[in-house]
Amino acid sequence: VNNFRSIKNITLNPAELCALIGPNSCGKTNILKAIDLVLGEGWTTKAKVARELFNDTNQDIKIKIDFTESIEWHYYAQRKDINCITLVMQYQPLDCKVRLWESYPNDKNGEGYYVNDEFKKKCHFVYISSERQLTSELRVSKWTMLGKLMKLIYENYITHYGNNENSLKHDFAEKIKPAKNFLESDFSSNDITFKKFEYTFKKYCSLNSSGLASEFMPLLDIYNLNWFYKTLQIHVKEDLPDKHFDSEEVGAGMQNLLMISIFQTYAELMGGKVIFGVEEPEMYLYPQAQRALYKNLIGLSANTQMLYTTHNQNFVDAARPDDIVLLRKNTVKGTYNLQKDDYFNMDNAAKQKYKIYTHFNTERNELFFAKKVLLVEGDSDKILFSALCEEKWKIDLDSAGISIISCGGKGGIVYFIGVCKIIGLEAIFSVWDKDEEVDDNAIFDEVKEKKKGLELDPNLEGFLGLPEGVSALKVKNAFEWAMNVKSEDIPKEFNDIKDFFLNRT
Repeated sequence: VNNFRSIKNITLNPAELCALIGPNSCGKTNILKAIDLVLGEGWTTKAKVARELFNDTNQDIKIKIDFTESIEWHYYAQRKDINCITLVMQYQPLDCKVRLWESYPNDKNGEGYYVNDEFKKKCHFVYISSERQLTSELRVSKWTMLGKLMKLIYENYITHYGNNENSLKHDFAEKIKPAKNFLESDFSSNDITFKKFEYTFKKYCSLNSSGLASEFMPLLDIYNLNWFYKTLQIHVKEDLPDKHFDSEEVGAGMQNLLMISIFQTYAELMGGKVIFGVEEPEMYLYPQAQRALYKNLIGLSANTQMLYTTHNQNFVDAARPDDIVLLRKNTVKGTYNLQKDDYFNMDNAAKQKYKIYTHFNTERNELFFAKKVLLVEGDSDKILFSALCEEKWKIDLDSAGISIISCGGKGGIVYFIGVCKIIGLEAIFSVWDKDEEVDDNAIFDEVKEKKKGLELDPNLEGFLGLPEGVSALKVKNAFEWAMNVKSEDIPKEFNDIKDFFLNRT
């Protein structure tokens, strides 16, 4: 992607399941919008060229999407194996071209082939934004996933009927007559009924058509099978109380679950023909539902590629490193991705499955979402530095995107220093005790040399003159020390941590 919104130049190689992770406004959504511009439901034409799409209006937008497997497509009865698609958009003079390529860029004298409906049916992108209108998506229309599925069902029914749509409609009309007669009976001599409505409506149509070249008469029926599917309504049944509710009457959380369920259904039934881009799938979902959805996405990604943005630890797994793309943004580079070490891959993760299981949890998954990370041994270290930031240094860790990770000992710090290195996260600082021996002391020597770490001699309690004790007592003592210490009595060694938090290093 080149010159699109916040993106100056970025290349991504997304896995079948791809989590785009980064701070707010770093450009995660722009990755999905770039794909949508090329492979999305609508047609990208000159009419879509707008100033806000360009990072620099003096340069072209260029988006190139490669496919892992070629897509069979026909051009004037000739089979073409499409390997990639490109978009070039120019602001002045206004221009926009989307082309299909067999082996970019050497086909057809460099011009490629125009994209068409056939190609979009074989490979298209469905973008579900965080601003999704849930009530609209739950309706059946040609623009919703539910509507597309119903249309496909209708088309398949016609095919199953030997492509004889009239015969299908005739048989359907015969089958539905009893229900139609039941609904349209004149069930009351005084009240308004469908029978009275039909008679009166047709009477005025006849009067109003007098004098026309040909008289018209409306047909009021429900025999069109396609329209029958369009009347589909989703209701929710709840056990307490035992009632049915219209989907538009339930809360946003339930509506989002329905929306996600439609998306999952569409993904499974259309597997291999559609790529999904979903913003914040965790919206409105409680933690257990988030974890269940994440597992479902993993399962669906076996046949359908899915890219999603998230700010939630339940939608990332250190045991699936290929899925993770960490994004950042600055004024020089625009949106860019942190470069992962080659070691950070699925094969090595599989070999270290149990080590990852013992080291990572939901809290430590914050590592993937943080701008900066302070690695500490245990809970007493964590509560001490959290309290110092809040009470003494007036640093809002959450606003600054800083996470303090309790690593479960000195060996855990070694492990997470390595994790940060292989995922490309350089903004880390470590604090550890001297008294515990580990095999990789060279790691700590390297960290100290780079001034990215602090060793406490012999440990936190000894360094601060606090009594030893059980874990809970250590946490209590550390917190009370941080709350009561005078600013001038804070050890000068802690200034390195403060400077790290305040971008002074």
